[in-house]
Amino acid sequence: MENTTTSQSNHDTGDNAWMMTSAALVLLMTPALAFFYGGLVDRKNVLNQLFLSFICMGIIFVQWVLFGFSFAFGPPVSAGFGSFGWAVLRFGESDNKIYSPTYPLLTYALYQGTFAIITPALISGAIVGRMKLIPYMIFIFIWTTVCYDPMAHWVWGSNGWLKHLGTLDFAGGTVVHILAGVSGLVASLILGKRSDYDPHSTTAHNLPFTILGTCLLWVGWSGFNGGSSNGANGIAALALINTHAAAATGLVTWVVIDAIRGHVSISGSCIGPIVGLVAVTPACGFVQPGWALLIASITTVVVYFLLLNKHHMHFDDTLDVAIVHGCGGILGAFLTGLFPEKSVNLKDGADGAFYGRPIQLWYQIAGILTAIGFAAACTAGILLPLDWIMGIRLAKEDELDGLDLTEHGENWQVTASRAVNDLVKKVLEEQGVTKEEAEDNGTLELHYNPKNPNKKAFKIPLVKRIKPSDSQIDNDSVNNNHFEHNLNEKKFDDDEIDKQPN
Repeated sequence: MENTTTSQSNHDTGDNAWMMTSAALVLLMTPALAFFYGGLVDRKNVLNQLFLSFICMGIIFVQWVLFGFSFAFGPPVSAGFGSFGWAVLRFGESDNKIYSPTYPLLTYALYQGTFAIITPALISGAIVGRMKLIPYMIFIFIWTTVCYDPMAHWVWGSNGWLKHLGTLDFAGGTVVHILAGVSGLVASLILGKRSDYDPHSTTAHNLPFTILGTCLLWVGWSGFNGGSSNGANGIAALALINTHAAAATGLVTWVVIDAIRGHVSISGSCIGPIVGLVAVTPACGFVQPGWALLIASITTVVVYFLLLNKHHMHFDDTLDVAIVHGCGGILGAFLTGLFPEKSVNLKDGADGAFYGRPIQLWYQIAGILTAIGFAAACTAGILLPLDWIMGIRLAKEDELDGLDLTEHGENWQVTASRAVNDLVKKVLEEQGVTKEEAEDNGTLELHYNPKNPNKKAFKIPLVKRIKPSDSQIDNDSVNNNHFEHNLNEKKFDDDEIDKQPN
């Protein structure tokens, strides 16, 4: 059993403060991820995508307190496996000579719990738009227990076999990103393609959401990588500078390639720094900043061209989790075998292939292959039985309507102005619409008369949908999002206007 004491005399308040701050920063990354993903999905699934990340903060942390932390870091029952020894965190404010030598073990449990939260949240980006909500919640609970917890133990645990083999993963390249990316790919293959899937189109509806999420993820990654130093020390400073250098390099690399190709994509510019951050995560506490720039640039170029050709791939990974996190994590973990220096991290570091120790590259490959195989087996082993027992795929009609409406019964957007909403209500009242008639598929149109008399007028249909609740279709419900008015988001130039019928 791990050595713990109840003495608080050796607590370093600086280390404790930094680790608690880092935990808060990593926790911030989950809502940041929700905004990043939320801006990229179709407007009919925005609430659902936000919720898929949000619910992880509840389900996973409850699991973590009950037994997850004990499975990952508790007293091992055998080589490579934890136990129930630290279930419900009953060790109190004890120290631990291995995990938290200068601050309470509870702080370490909190910090690692935030990692456990964001990892399944990453997977949600691969399956949004077509997976039922209840099976998803069951999946993330089981997946964290049987996949994330053991892998965290193998890589970071005191007797983890990959750790003792020599695999380097400073902050989660294998444990977080490869696991999430591979699991997202397998889940998307099991679920199949969306009913309205078009590999050549984008469903991004709110890029300001995505920009906000990107910036918050960038900030939160300071705790993700910097806190993995396990104290307020020089390694934390190294990890932080490498983190921000890699994010900046990913952003600049992506924008330069975009500019060479003719236009700078906002959504692509948001993916660039995320790729850089993913790539440097396993190496940030082991390499000099110059290598962080190289790692980020290489990975960003590879991911860029993979995404450019993703329409040739025969799977529907909604938000490219497999490529951004899976491939980014694999490349980052592999490059960690080339550039680390023992001299920059005397405690946990090692020399890589570029510093006379090529065996490190094979240790990294062992970690990569383990993460890929284990994540694929766990994900398939959970989702296939779930599908057989209760079904995990939405019905086609529900999928086309969107999960906001079918799974949550709510709609987040005001899709027409107050004037149009009032107009619809007035028309319905004047026509004496009954509850039964409210379900009719009648149409409303906006009529546009151009100022130039030589231009043709045209009409824009307003799509009307009413979803009645049990006994509730009245004028108030009409005014509160049971009617949905969607203006087609098409911009008409003069030539297109000419083509519109009168």
